[in-house]
Amino acid sequence: MNLLRDFHCFFLTNFTGHFYPAVWNVENFMYFCPLYFKPNVMKKVFILLLTVLQTVSAAAQKKAPKWLDKASKAIITVETTTKEGVSKTGNGFFIQENGEAVSSFDLFKNAKEAVVTTSSGEKLPVTHILGVDEMYGVICFKVAIPKKTTFLTQVKTAVQTGSAAYIPPSAEVKELVQGSILEITKINGAYDYYKIDMPLPKSQEGYPLLTENGEVFALTQADASGKGKTYGISVAYIKSLQITSMDMLKRTYSDIGIRKAWPPTAEDAQIALLLHTSREDARLYLETLNDFITTFPYHEEGYISRASHYAYRRKELAPTENEQLKMLDLALADLEKIEKQTKNRGNIYYNKAKLIFGIATSDSTLRHKNWNVETAEGYTQKALSEEDLPLYRQLEGDIAFYNGDYEKAFQAYSMVNHSPVASGASYYLAAKCKQQIPGSNYMEIITLLDSAIAKSPIAEAQAYLLESVELKMQTGFYEQAVKDYDKYYIFTGGNVGDAFYYYREQAKFRSNDLEGALKDIEKAISLDKDNAVYQAEMASVYLRLKEPVKAQECVEKAIVQDPTFASAYRLLGVSLIRQDKKEEACKNFEKAKELGDPVVEKLIKENCN
Repeated sequence: MNLLRDFHCFFLTNFTGHFYPAVWNVENFMYFCPLYFKPNVMKKVFILLLTVLQTVSAAAQKKAPKWLDKASKAIITVETTTKEGVSKTGNGFFIQENGEAVSSFDLFKNAKEAVVTTSSGEKLPVTHILGVDEMYGVICFKVAIPKKTTFLTQVKTAVQTGSAAYIPPSAEVKELVQGSILEITKINGAYDYYKIDMPLPKSQEGYPLLTENGEVFALTQADASGKGKTYGISVAYIKSLQITSMDMLKRTYSDIGIRKAWPPTAEDAQIALLLHTSREDARLYLETLNDFITTFPYHEEGYISRASHYAYRRKELAPTENEQLKMLDLALADLEKIEKQTKNRGNIYYNKAKLIFGIATSDSTLRHKNWNVETAEGYTQKALSEEDLPLYRQLEGDIAFYNGDYEKAFQAYSMVNHSPVASGASYYLAAKCKQQIPGSNYMEIITLLDSAIAKSPIAEAQAYLLESVELKMQTGFYEQAVKDYDKYYIFTGGNVGDAFYYYREQAKFRSNDLEGALKDIEKAISLDKDNAVYQAEMASVYLRLKEPVKAQECVEKAIVQDPTFASAYRLLGVSLIRQDKKEEACKNFEKAKELGDPVVEKLIKENCN
């Protein structure tokens, strides 16, 4: 019995209190260990117990490195939700005190939002995607943290094959797991991919792989082959992933509904900002602009873009007229803010003038003392007083043209046209000014239009070509008009309709290219067989070619298609006169007169009296 009590006493003093605190109480101890209550025995027991506890504590310290607590605090649970409401949960960890973290890309695929839960139970939103590699299945992102967060320090020296690797405990795996690095391969030639000799439980996917000093070198990934190994992708590689301006167009990024981080340079970020414009509604784009300005607070283009957004999309941003007017005040406030901090004041005056002019001319109902053409003109002159740039002269010309001051507008456009930034638009507007100025030389106008065509991209040049053709036809430059039509055909890749061939036929007809005219009108008829005008036009060509019989055939078809076509009866009469069929011709002349043909009277006087 004493032996049994001694065993119980030993068990209680050495183990039970550690593992089962509820059993460790005075009554049990007094029952099993009465001998220990003798003074001399108590002292020996106390010394023995203290020694045992120190041994247990030392063993515990050996099992739990000093860095383990910090590593555990850096690990986070990541929960994402897709647009369809599907949730995914996984792991990740912080790699910077500012909330930068890494995890598995699969969690974020098609996600519209993400929240992380820290070791202390705090839930924090993911604000930005910093970089993604879908092929290797990793992602770097930014979490909104109150101040600073516990994070894992990245390894400073390269980890070698054979080195020990550690994975911190998880909810399912209670102990620190240790393995050995079996193999290291390269990613993109500069970063490492690791194979570790230990299995990876599901609960530790996306966990950090640590050195014996507690430094992180990789993020864990499952063994797809099922051979019970752990793989790790370099944290340095994940951190190196950055978004470029063109990544906005990649599906990998566009499918993630969480805001993307800006490229590292303001210039590249500005390109990305432009790509956001067509993809977001007014309110979301305003958030994007705010984020851009927060990231690049000293970059003028952010404020200029936001000012333009406030002004042009004010009706989408504000429901009432008063609130919309406040949007205009916010726009000016943005421009005035950068006016105070910039050395290039001319550029700010120009942007003010351009924005105000654009708004004032696009909304005739707007009544605001700061938003009118006169104010825009004033800022344009202030910009020119700072520096005489062609860009400022272009705006000066636009305002003068709007005001009907064509002489002033022409002078401004001419200055632009004599500069390196001359464009198709500046030449075209100069030509339009000349057309409005009495006594202008038509050849000068044609030359300006030709320059506009030469300076413009194909889509823009097409419109200028048609206007140039019209002017050349009016002024009798038919051969040049034909050349413009030929250019138009080339610019459109031959994608023209029957009307093109009809109009080019008229230019060729007037330039005495009768064979060319005949081919064009035949092509027009082949594209629209029921058009009476085309048949009559072909009859005119045959009459010029002295083929009255063919002309008669064409014009008779025209009359069948449209019995009220007055000019067709006149042409039929001419065709018959050319065949010495005077009586029949005169009947058709009378029919043309009856239907209201304006020029047939002369033919009647010459041939029918």
